[in-house]
Amino acid sequence: MMETTKKVKLNAGFINDYRAYIFLAAVLVAGLFANNFYTVFNFTSIFNSSALYTFIGIGFTLCMIAGHMDLSVGYMATLGAIMVLGMHTLSGLPWAVSFIIAIGVGALFGLFNGVLVAKAKIHSFIATLGTQFVIKGIMNIYCNGAEISVKGDYGLTDAMAVTVPVLPFSVYFLITLATVVIFAVVLSKTRFGRNVYILGGNLETAWLAGIKSDKNTIVIFMLSGIVCGFGGALYAVYTGTATPTLGEKGIAPLMVALTATIIGGTDINGGKGSVVNTFISILAIVAMFSVMTTIVGKFEMQILFIGIALAFCVIYETLSKYNKQKTIGLRPNLYNEYKKETGRQRI
Repeated sequence: MMETTKKVKLNAGFINDYRAYIFLAAVLVAGLFANNFYTVFNFTSIFNSSALYTFIGIGFTLCMIAGHMDLSVGYMATLGAIMVLGMHTLSGLPWAVSFIIAIGVGALFGLFNGVLVAKAKIHSFIATLGTQFVIKGIMNIYCNGAEISVKGDYGLTDAMAVTVPVLPFSVYFLITLATVVIFAVVLSKTRFGRNVYILGGNLETAWLAGIKSDKNTIVIFMLSGIVCGFGGALYAVYTGTATPTLGEKGIAPLMVALTATIIGGTDINGGKGSVVNTFISILAIVAMFSVMTTIVGKFEMQILFIGIALAFCVIYETLSKYNKQKTIGLRPNLYNEYKKETGRQRI
């Protein structure tokens, strides 16, 4: 009986740890029933469509692991898109300088968020919610609410769309993949990465370990701004256009990133998470969009799916935490452990 219970718990733990991969596998199975799903063209489209969500998801996951929530990630990506095309098309600056400015603006707003959270002690939810409106106002003032497009200089745009022979990997997607790998290594192999997990897990432990929580929090939000600004700039160059309503049309990138982050196993209270799992979840979500478009053909179903997936994951995480709290300190095999260690029998 005890072995059966242990196996059930082990299976439940396996499903929880690898749910992003299980989700992706389920989508790939569903793709067997969708016309033209398993084609190079379709997979290229899926990978390229997931790129912007991935950059936003990295920023969101990074903050959530540290115990914070950055709701401005979508708008920082949109601002990066507006700035890179605005600097190049409207101001005539080289692409390299335009990218630096776009990334710098993202870093600036990330710094702003970090200072509000770390120094002003404003909850990250409220601070970044307010930053959304600031960024939105700046974008609309800068471009008068109009779309900015690449004009007559499509060299870099065409280069981003070049794909690897036979494989469905464009230059745009490969840059995205490289960014995921870099942040995965930083979080798992560096001292800063360990500090991020400790900050999200327990602030008191972080203090006892000598971690400067304010400094690290500011750096975390700055990194979120940098990766989002960079991702938005890449997206604008790849598509050749940028609009201040990028994060408001259809399914908001923030909602996809948030859903993917939670499906990927990032703890909503911090201390646990993986940018790789978030990336896998984003691929699964975008692939599911492709399957649903083919089978159902209604955009509304995609919105419904995102809502159901997010609600399910939040409820699952809440129940898991509740059950875990109930079993803390519970050791049903205490007598057997005592007998094994001491060799004594019950009298």
